[in-house]
This record gives sequence, C-alpha cells and structure tokens, in this order.
Amino acid sequence: MTAVFCRAAADRKAATWDEQLGPFTHLEFAVSDAARGIAKAVTQRAAARRDDPAAPTLEHGLDVFHTAMEAHRVLARQWRRAEAAWEKAEGADVALARAKRQGIDARGPARTAGAAWRRAVAALEQAERLESAWGRAAHALELFDANGRLNDRTRAEAEIATALKDLTGLEWSKVGNFLTDPRSLAFLDRMHRRLESAEPRPEWREAMAWRWWLRHGRVGSADPITKLLRGVARDREPDQEERASYERVAAVLGATVRASSAVECMNSVLRMQQSRHRRMTQPMLDLKRLYWNCRAFRSGPRKGACPYRALGLELRTYDFWELLHADPAELTQQLSTLRDAE
Repeated sequence: MTAVFCRAAADRKAATWDEQLGPFTHLEFAVSDAARGIAKAVTQRAAARRDDPAAPTLEHGLDVFHTAMEAHRVLARQWRRAEAAWEKAEGADVALARAKRQGIDARGPARTAGAAWRRAVAALEQAERLESAWGRAAHALELFDANGRLNDRTRAEAEIATALKDLTGLEWSKVGNFLTDPRSLAFLDRMHRRLESAEPRPEWREAMAWRWWLRHGRVGSADPITKLLRGVARDREPDQEERASYERVAAVLGATVRASSAVECMNSVLRMQQSRHRRMTQPMLDLKRLYWNCRAFRSGPRKGACPYRALGLELRTYDFWELLHADPAELTQQLSTLRDAE
C-alpha cells in the first residue's frame, strides 16, 4: 500500500511508463487499469526479461476495481430508469383517481395507468436481472466461491460467460470487454501457482485454504451441522505440521492482489487538492505522497500502521510533520545504514 512514486508526466504513453517501471527489476505482477500505455510498457518489459534467464517473469493483471466501478455505473443508470418508470406509474394512478373523483370517463386514464405499471414492472425486473447477473460475474472475480472452494480460471470463465448472456447491449460492452480480457483472471493463475509451491499436497492445500476462508471470508449462515463443522475446522488447534502448512497457504492468500488499491487510495488524497486547485505541481504530489505513506490505517489488517511501517521501513518517526522538518541528510544516512544492515 506504499506510494513509491507519483509523477506529474506530460503524457501516459508506453515510453513514459517504461521509464518509470525501469527501476523495478524484481517486479513480478503488475496490476493496472485497461489503459494502453501502461499495458504496452509492461508487455515490453516482460518481453525483454525473457532473454534473461535470471530475471523474474513479469505478468500483468487487470484491475478488478475499475471493472466493478463501470458495472455499478451502468447499474445505477438502470435503477434510475426503473425508479422514474415507477414514479410515472404512480402519477398515472393519481390521474386515474382524480378522474374518478370528478366523475368523468376514466377508461383513458385507466389504460394509461395500466400501461405505465407494466413498463414500471418490466423496468424493475430488468434492473433486478442485471444486478443478479453482475453479482454472478463479480463473484467469479473472488478468490473463493460461496462454499469456500478455491476459485480458478476455468470456473470463473464459465460463470462470466453465463452472466454475460444477460449483460448485453452497448451499455455493457465496456464491462464485457473487461470481464473477457484474459488479464482479469491473471491473479487466479498466479495464486494457484504460488499455492502449489507453498503446499504441494492438494488435499492439504485445499483444507488450509478452506480454513483461511473460514477465518477471513464472509461466511454466510448454514444449517446447525455445517455450522458445527465450520466451527471445528476454524477453531481446532492444529499441530506443528498443520500450522506450518497453514501459515504458508495464508501468506499466499493474504498477498494475492486483485486491484491497484494503493493507486486508488492515493487518488482519494489527491482529489482533495484537485477540488481546490486546477494545477497539481510535482512538489505538491511529493507532499501528498509523503502524507499518504505516513498516515496510519484506521481499519483492516494494517490497522494502526502506516504504509511505510507496513513496508518494513524503519524510521525514527513516522509522523508526517516531523519527517517534513527532518534533516534530509540525517534521513539519508539512516536509510543507508538500514540498507547496509540488510
């Protein structure tokens, strides 16, 4: 979650991104939006590494956040249409009631009200159908299915294909492109390779992953027998071998990345500045980056720690104001000493 660099570049072309990615020689997995510039830069870097046997393989994943954001935008528009149709139908009912009170022929208003309600019900059912379809696609982008079984590309692609039968039309074309992009499920491929390396025994791997899901996933209600089984699996004290296996599997699952969360969180900090000023200078970007990296998380697994501390960077203080007024030479010496100790 650390913002390592933040540049006010003139463009977002591949050459610009390639220059920024250059120092990250050990980068194994890059997650970004579907912008062509960064995608081309990552592809070029990955191709260059193939000629070097010692260099790690570089993969590119598509950010799940932007897929969900686009889907929610389309769904919100659909629900607004349904709400407008419902309000129009209610208005037609009012007109019908007024005609009846006035003792005039109400057959015309009745036909209008009936047609309005049919359109309103159809719009509501369409919105519900689309939301259900998107929910199915969104679940295909999770690490586990509803029963705690590890997700994989084959199962996820099948779920997405089924969901896309309802998510049709021009409005859903962008979401469909994101969902069918092979990079959207690259995190699952990488997760399974790392899990197999961490725990070669399939039955142990599945059991430890299920235990992790019971502890960290959103486990729904179940019948009493299943609840008992889950409680035993979650709370039973493992032996030494099981504990070691669980820790290896948990390390992989806990470090599986599906979205560029650090970027989006940094954007939330930058938007406060952008709402007040049109221009974002490089010194201001550096200041905002320092502020983000020193601010402690208020919730989640990193609660109480700032990005610098979570990264393992040992500093005399993590206070933003104190670091801002610290002697640069002293900080450089401190970091150099830490690097030498490692």
